[in-house]
Amino acid sequence: MRAGRLPPDAILLGRRALDGLSYVELLDDLRWYPEAECWVLHLAVRANTAGTSIPERTEWYAHIEDTYPWGDVTFFPSKHDGLAGTFPHQQQNAAGPTELPWRKGYLCLKTGLAAFGFRTRPEESWDPARKLLWHVQRAVEWLEAASRGQLAPRGDLFELPDLGPKDKHQVAFREDAHSLATWSGITETMGLADCRLAGGNPRVFAVTAFRSMAGEDLLSVRWGELLAPRPQQKDHRALWLLCPAVPVLPPHAAPETWRDLAEAMKACGVDLVERLRQAAPRLHDGQPHLCLIGFPIPERVGGALARMHWWAVWLPELGGRVLAGFRGNERGYWYHDRALLFGRERHLKWVSTDNWHPSELRSRGALPEIIRDQGILLIGAGALGSALAELLVRGGATRLFLVDNQLLMAGNVGRHVLGFPDVRYPKAERLADGLRLLSPDVTVQAFYEPFEAVVSERPEVLDQSGIVIDCTAEDPVIERLGRHSFDTPRVFFSASVGVGARRLMCFSATGSRFPAEAFRRMSDGWIRREHQELRKADLPREGIGCWHPVFPGRADDVLLQATVAMKSLEKAVLRPAAARLEAYEQDGDPDGFRGVNRVELVEEGVQP
Repeated sequence: MRAGRLPPDAILLGRRALDGLSYVELLDDLRWYPEAECWVLHLAVRANTAGTSIPERTEWYAHIEDTYPWGDVTFFPSKHDGLAGTFPHQQQNAAGPTELPWRKGYLCLKTGLAAFGFRTRPEESWDPARKLLWHVQRAVEWLEAASRGQLAPRGDLFELPDLGPKDKHQVAFREDAHSLATWSGITETMGLADCRLAGGNPRVFAVTAFRSMAGEDLLSVRWGELLAPRPQQKDHRALWLLCPAVPVLPPHAAPETWRDLAEAMKACGVDLVERLRQAAPRLHDGQPHLCLIGFPIPERVGGALARMHWWAVWLPELGGRVLAGFRGNERGYWYHDRALLFGRERHLKWVSTDNWHPSELRSRGALPEIIRDQGILLIGAGALGSALAELLVRGGATRLFLVDNQLLMAGNVGRHVLGFPDVRYPKAERLADGLRLLSPDVTVQAFYEPFEAVVSERPEVLDQSGIVIDCTAEDPVIERLGRHSFDTPRVFFSASVGVGARRLMCFSATGSRFPAEAFRRMSDGWIRREHQELRKADLPREGIGCWHPVFPGRADDVLLQATVAMKSLEKAVLRPAAARLEAYEQDGDPDGFRGVNRVELVEEGVQP
């Protein structure tokens, strides 16, 4: 304890709320632990757990942040008369440093909504007189639920055990119900996997293929251009093993050592030692290798199996030496490898894993499937077009074609998604490079040429585009679109911003030909008003010499209108019309910005 440091009054108030409670025993006063950088209260609680594996009385160390009641309160089991096992809704309960009196397995006492912060009304009180008491009461409820085996009742979302500390790397896989069905038809239970750095990121490996030990391709993983092969970059070879269930140690602990893992997998009917013996000769190359352990999991406790999940752990370097008295052959190498793995308590070096299937990556929100799955042609990669392209990819679009015949200039950077390293390079090509880094599923083709050239020389681009977007605000593009006839109906969408990006015009149509005449007729009034404003505006210029005005509009205004355009595009796809014009305008007064209003709507031939 730091000499002379006194607990804040708020923490003292919270501690006094525990006085006189029959189920709480204070074993020591508040102490400041520099190692934990918080106040620690040693206490025991009594719970109704008689006749179960959980003692009625257990000791705990409550960690209380100095900013209480606004900081966290966390309950850790004591090494003396505390819980030694790991249960659901608990961190891996390892012993931790010998100099500290508590174990690492703190309890998860908050509700699932706690991560949303002030956006929800939490059960946890922020009253200093009640917050610590609330956590004590929740700990008692947790103990009683654990004693009845009800921490993860049937129907709850399935939870994997905490693996404890992991290194800086991550392994990404792509699994869903369809790949689970594929795995169900694969008879091999072990093999080799190809892993590739994701976009050149040295910390993230993505699994690109699963093979048999003989090298037969069993399951290839479909990724976008982010995971395309790169020159002079070799794939990482990993070992994969299947397990019919999650390999845990009762009640809910992830293995900590190779011996633990062998025991947990043996309980699932898998002989880890034998599997490693069979695989070792393929891994004797002096390189570090990952071992991937896969098992099927449900969405909810007690529910049907939904997909495969993978754990990853680093294997020690195998086959480098032989034990004294053994020959330098595979048998001699294996005796050394087995002693290296299982001869002592060798701890597992876990690696984080993550499912990069689109359904998981887009769980925070995604565009409708009808947009995500279509080819999208975007003409014009300027400020508005580049922002719209980024929104499309972040929303889950998987196939984009970009057409723009301009280079990025330094002045563009003020409101473009690209930056100064991209200056004097084609906008379309550099934008495509950036978009590929936003999603592991997207494929982007860029064309640094006029739209007319794409129409005449690359008809397949238009054939593969179910959505055609124009962000050029150029009459020749509208005219050329109107002359091209498609074999099947398309969704056409044209977006342009007005002076200062205060207004936005969105025109959409569904059909086999862009209705240029309807576009001109519907947009004529809007364009005339904008033209009048341009004539009155004090337009900025770029460069010195012959006067070349540039279109005014701040980055935040352009991004705001790009977001509105995205909403209008979504409507155009979900609620098609033969022709539709929507105009939006920023609303403001001397007090500032008040929102964006739709100020005009003209529709023809709206489909039910």
